[in-house]
Amino acid sequence: MGVLMWEKLLPRSVPAMSRPSYRRELGAVGGFSVAAAMLEAGVVGVLAKLVFEVSDLGFATIAASQMFANLTSLVWTRVGRGRRKGPLMSVLMAAVCVVVGTVAVLPTSGWGPAALVALVVLGRSLLAGMLATRSVVWRANYRKDQRAKISGRLVGVTSVVIVVVPLVAYALLDWRAELFRVIYPVAAVVGLAGAACVWGLRVRRERHLLDHDRGVASSKEPPALSKSGRPHTARTILVEDHDFRRYMFWQFIAGCANMMGEVAITLTIIEMAREAGTAEFTASVLLNTTITTLGVVVTIPLWARLIDRVHIFEFRAVHGALWVVAQLGNYLAVVYGGLWWIALPRAVQGVMFGGGRLAWQIGHNEFADRRLAGQYMGIHQTLTGVRGMVAPFVAVVLLTGFGTV
Repeated sequence: MGVLMWEKLLPRSVPAMSRPSYRRELGAVGGFSVAAAMLEAGVVGVLAKLVFEVSDLGFATIAASQMFANLTSLVWTRVGRGRRKGPLMSVLMAAVCVVVGTVAVLPTSGWGPAALVALVVLGRSLLAGMLATRSVVWRANYRKDQRAKISGRLVGVTSVVIVVVPLVAYALLDWRAELFRVIYPVAAVVGLAGAACVWGLRVRRERHLLDHDRGVASSKEPPALSKSGRPHTARTILVEDHDFRRYMFWQFIAGCANMMGEVAITLTIIEMAREAGTAEFTASVLLNTTITTLGVVVTIPLWARLIDRVHIFEFRAVHGALWVVAQLGNYLAVVYGGLWWIALPRAVQGVMFGGGRLAWQIGHNEFADRRLAGQYMGIHQTLTGVRGMVAPFVAVVLLTGFGTV
């Protein structure tokens, strides 16, 4: 079974025209994900609470950063216009790695906790730019009937790294908490190696995409214009694309609930692990990140097959039902069970995350013209950011009360 899975990851398993891009991206995610994993809310949030002792408001900000950093996506869309996508991705990845390495020099008291929160927000904002750029690459380099399968493999590799690296790293912190000053720089260096892999990445028909970005018409591919005859903006896309607007509306509602539930259970797990007093770093990361990410690794190939066959509306209906089951399980485990009972609904949540990560990164392509893929992704990211500015803080207030925030 392991050999078969390895064979599926090899470049020769994808169509010939996609291999050069896939080869570079495979190397990139293998290295860069080590650094990015250390900025996952369920990972760095544990460090923030147990070592830096950030406030509940600071914790909510870390949890929310993964979402509200997406508010920068339209800025990144503008930054990416007229620029080659491979070098841009590489620079953004390298900047994230610098942020990760900087965590190691922060004091754990005084201004340190606030600086940690600010670094996480900065890192997640840079990561949002990388994701927006990567969506353009995936839209251009991978055919629709292969896109979910190929991107699913890349997301799967990232997920494996997120399973293994934080669990090993944070198990060391149970032995000696100060080891974060070694772990974070090592993760940053490995991440820089991954960032170097995509510097020379080529995008199919990139010259036409760059011409479109610069407003230069092409006889082979005229610019995509709004009904007014002018280049599209976020507003014109939402006004004119009724199906995409409807998709974004319901995603906003579902996403708010999802964020609130995830922040609440993450903070609850950390506090319950601290009260248990044994291997609190390992238990927190295991329940917050490892189990859910294992669900992603195991199920993402199945989700990829489904998303290749059905419209994104149908996909999200099935996917959303699982979220409801997971949240009900979280409630029952916390109220009637105990710390380790939470593992069961977290496993269900992991299955849901598998579909969510894939759909979030490529779902907008169901609606977008290839020339507008970056703008569609930018809208999606921005609306994710808007709900991220509100939902996590509401969750912390509901969980802990106004007086403790």
